[in-house]
Amino acid sequence: MALVCLLLGLWLVQDRRYQKTTVPAYEEERSNRFGELVGEVELIIYQSLRQLGVHASQVQFRKVMHRVQHNRQWDFTELEVTLPQEQSLASVHKLFTKNMGALRGQVTLESSKKTGSDLELLIRVEGSLTHRLALFQGPKQASQEAQPTAVPKVAIVIDDLGYDGKLARKFLKIEGPLSFSVLPHGTFSKSIARRIHDAGQELLLHLPMEPTGYPEVNPGVGALLVEMTDVEIVQTLRKNLDAFPYVKGVNNHMGSKFCQDEGKLRPVMLELNTRGLFFLDSRTTSKTKAYTVAQELHVPSAERNVFLDNIQNPRAIRAQLNRLTELARLRGGAIGIAHPHEVTLEVLRQEIPKLSRKGVELVPVSQLVHN
Repeated sequence: MALVCLLLGLWLVQDRRYQKTTVPAYEEERSNRFGELVGEVELIIYQSLRQLGVHASQVQFRKVMHRVQHNRQWDFTELEVTLPQEQSLASVHKLFTKNMGALRGQVTLESSKKTGSDLELLIRVEGSLTHRLALFQGPKQASQEAQPTAVPKVAIVIDDLGYDGKLARKFLKIEGPLSFSVLPHGTFSKSIARRIHDAGQELLLHLPMEPTGYPEVNPGVGALLVEMTDVEIVQTLRKNLDAFPYVKGVNNHMGSKFCQDEGKLRPVMLELNTRGLFFLDSRTTSKTKAYTVAQELHVPSAERNVFLDNIQNPRAIRAQLNRLTELARLRGGAIGIAHPHEVTLEVLRQEIPKLSRKGVELVPVSQLVHN
């Protein structure tokens, strides 16, 4: 009998240890070699535009569409760019050709004159169209007037906290205003949330929402499901929010199915509005309606621009950080989401102190939400 009790006790200890270290999976679509190439092309585009003296106000994102083709997934991007008057179309084409040369054999650049633009550039990665740039010559006055520019802002959110207290404490030691998003019912969620608040950092609720593939894909305890009534959605949301009295905003954990349903999103946004909280759309699906609904209901809101660590190696994370800063330079601000991995921790420790030297300001994510 004593042996049975001993074995039972050991089993319970192992079971508790397993629960403490098991983190719910996150749902972002994973990148691959093709995705890395598309990211490199995007960096070259942004760097080329800066070399040409193009200001952020002269770049408009006409379209960003998620595409799937031959087992490849990427965001097709269409930009409209007003060029400084002193830049000839020939010099623009020459610069892009030179900068894309590093990826010769994998990337092709085509140019043509189209109705409605002075020059159109089509960029294909391994045969798949990934970027279209419509380029226009700007008026002389726009290039002659020196306009003061605001410092581009970058926000970085660390998601999926709640299951590893030691790693969370290490992230909190990084100098700079990071934002931290905690799952509502993780083993250490309450203590981690308290530490974040005590450290003066910004706390978000990482709200579980139903993904495509549920229940095989499980978002965890406290999830909002499409089968719930509005009353059940609000009750579940309130219980999650009440667990952390210091929360400033909310972003979704998973939610690729829930975030497509405008009717289910409305009671969520109305409750956030009542509480004066903002919403960050993690964009786990290109079909998300969350940001649109939040804006319609006057909830301060924003969208994630870059996932920093889908590929968990230092080179890939640094490339994504570069992409984030280039987007911030073009748009004035950009939001990245990362996760509690040791490799992410090491890269952020090294790279965050360099952001100011790159002319980019790190800010809490609440500074990049729109009313």
